[in-house]
Amino acid sequence: MLRYILVMLTIAAICSGCSTLSKKGALEQVAKDWSMTIRASQIIPVYPLTEDLLPGDIFLVQVPIDRQQEIYKQKGFLPLDNMICRVDPQGYKDFYRNSFFTGSDLILPKDWLTTSPVWSLAPTAKFPTYSFSVKRGGGFNLAVPVQGVPIGLSLLGGDAAYGSIVIADAKTYGVDVISLEKDVRDWARKNQNFLANFSPSEEKQNYLRVVSRVYLTGKLNISIQSGRSVSAGVSAGASKPVNLVAPGVGPDAEKNTMETYTKNLDKLNGMLEEALKKIKISDKVDQLMPGGTVKVVAASSNAISLDETFLRPVVIGYLGFDMQIRSGGELGPPIPTHAILSREVKYPNLSFVSSADLHRAYSTLKRKDGDTEAKRLVGELDKLATHLPEKYPCNIYGFVDEKGTLGVLYNRDKEISEKTRDFSTVTAYRAKLVRSIEVLKEAVANKIEMGLQEHLKCNEDALMAVNGGLNEHFPLLRQAIDYANKLRYGG
Repeated sequence: MLRYILVMLTIAAICSGCSTLSKKGALEQVAKDWSMTIRASQIIPVYPLTEDLLPGDIFLVQVPIDRQQEIYKQKGFLPLDNMICRVDPQGYKDFYRNSFFTGSDLILPKDWLTTSPVWSLAPTAKFPTYSFSVKRGGGFNLAVPVQGVPIGLSLLGGDAAYGSIVIADAKTYGVDVISLEKDVRDWARKNQNFLANFSPSEEKQNYLRVVSRVYLTGKLNISIQSGRSVSAGVSAGASKPVNLVAPGVGPDAEKNTMETYTKNLDKLNGMLEEALKKIKISDKVDQLMPGGTVKVVAASSNAISLDETFLRPVVIGYLGFDMQIRSGGELGPPIPTHAILSREVKYPNLSFVSSADLHRAYSTLKRKDGDTEAKRLVGELDKLATHLPEKYPCNIYGFVDEKGTLGVLYNRDKEISEKTRDFSTVTAYRAKLVRSIEVLKEAVANKIEMGLQEHLKCNEDALMAVNGGLNEHFPLLRQAIDYANKLRYGG
C-alpha cells in the first residue's frame, strides 16, 4: 500500500493541536527554546537570525542590569532593537596579522564577506549536535527559526517525532576588547552630547552594548525520526502527495526501487522549491524566502533528513560587553555581557556600581514607608555616612558655565553637608568625586591648565578612601539594590 505525505509549510499548522498555549505564548516559547540551545554553546543568541550584525555595532540598553538578567532568563535572549551606531573597528589587522589576515590590502570584514564563497576565508567554528523532540498536542521542547523542522515534521505526517540539528558551515570573526573599547570611547567623545541625554536618573540607568564577536552559519543539517506513526495523514491547506518508499517491481526489484526512490526525492524537492518561492528578483531568477533553500537528502517511511542552505551565512549568536552611561555622557568600564546575563558577574565591587544606581535604590526604599524590609535597609544604609570625612579633602572641579570653563565647585575644607547626614549624602559626595576626576583627567590630557595633576591625585585618593569604606559593606549595598529592583519591577 502506498504511503502518501502531505506538505505543510507553517509552524502554525504543525502546532494546530497545541491547545494549551496561546498564539503569543507559543511564539515566545519557540524563541526561548532556540535561544537556550544557542546559549548552551556559551554565546548570546540572536533571534531572529540576521545577516546584518557586525563587531562594532552599538545598542542602547535601557533597563538595569538585574532587569536584563530577568528578561534574559524569561525569553532566552535580549532584543537588539535599539541600535544607535556602528563603529568601524580598527583592530582587525593586528588581531589577525599572524593568522587569517592574508594580504596587506585586505579590508576586514568586507573582503571576507565579498570573497566567493562568502566567508570562506574567515575562521571556522564548530558547534555540537542538538537534539529535539516534538509531540502533536504537547508542543515543541525545541523549536528553531528555520523552515527545515516544520517541513520535515509535515512530511513524516506522524504525531510525535525526535531528531537532531547540526549547525554546519559555521564561521566566526571578531576583534579584541582593548582596541574595540578605544574605538567606542573615541566615538563617545565625539557624541558626548548625545550620550548625555541618557545620563542616569533616579529611575533609570542606561548602558551601551557593544558587539565584539559574531558567529554565523551557512547550513543546517536536520534529521527527524518519527516517534509514533499514524495510519492516516494530516492535512492543512494545499497538499501534494508523494510516494517516498516504492515497492520493488519487475525482475530487478532493487534497481526499480532505487530509481523510483531517487525520482521521487527529485520530485519532492521540486515541490518544496515551488512551494517556498515567494518573490521574483528578475524574469530568470526567483528567490526563496526567508533567504535559503530546503532540500530533502534522504527519506523513508519513518525518517527524513534535510539540508537548509542560506544564500549567505546568517548570524546566530555573538559576544560583547556593556558600558555604563554615566553623568554627562561619560562611559564606565567594559563588562562582559555574557557574564552579566549568566550571573557570573553581578556588581563584584563598587567600581561596577554608579552613585546613580545607589541613589536610585535608596530613593525607592525610602518611598516604601510601610515595608519593613525597606525601612530596615534604609536605616543600615544611613549608618554608612560615618565613612565620610567632615570636610572636602580636596577641591572638587567641574564646569562653571555653559562654555565649559573648568573651575572649582567645592573648595577644600568646606563642610560636606550642613544638614543631617544620610546615605544620599554618601552618594552625592561620591558622584561629585567621580565627575571631578573625569573632568580633571580630560584637562590634564589636553594640557588645559598646569598644576592640575596634584588635584587629580587628591580626588582619586578621596574616592579610593570612600569606596574602601563602602566595600566593607558591599553585601548590604547589593541587597539594597536587589530589593529596590524587586519593589520597582516586581518578581
